Amino acid sequence: MNITIILFILLAVLLIGALVWAIRPPKRKLVSFDDVLAALSEEHHYSRLPQILQALRPEDTAFLRARGFAPLRRRIRSERGRIALLYLDCLQEEYEKLLEASRVVAAMAPELVALDEAERFKMNLRFALGCRYLRWKLRLGLEPWRGFGLLSEMTSGMALRLEVATSQIGERAALSLAFSSILKERDSGTR
Repeated sequence: MNITIILFILLAVLLIGALVWAIRPPKRKLVSFDDVLAALSEEHHYSRLPQILQALRPEDTAFLRARGFAPLRRRIRSERGRIALLYLDCLQEEYEKLLEASRVVAAMAPELVALDEAERFKMNLRFALGCRYLRWKLRLGLEPWRGFGLLSEMTSGMALRLEVATSQIGERAALSLAFSSILKERDSGTR
């Protein structure tokens, strides 16, 4: 075999190994139903997306360059990029919390949350790769508009599914409580 082919195969194996390591799922924390409800009742980070995108627009600081304040403009742009990276970290943390909450809800009522583990893995992989892609775009100073929108949609979609499922669980619990009280009344009335 040619040395070039061997080096190419070795590089491909190393890159695949690095990719597998980079997208490995985080260590799972056990989440209770109270944690699920807390995660759903918190203010969501994706609601701040318009402000982050506005701050990243080049037109937002273009007037500084026109007036001769290029160093200030660069400093403001780098600071806003750092803030966008922090926002991305918070968005990823929120998504992981919602994903873990979906596991808890799925264990309680599997018919309500139609996500199986394979689908959760694919969604987590897509989200993790999207976050890494956005981080690189932000560090290189490229425009990240579409990527932020996709990640925000994934997070809000997960939150919406969980809210619907938890409300259905609550409705079922209320119905079963009402049904059991009716049965108790009927049993006590026949005695």
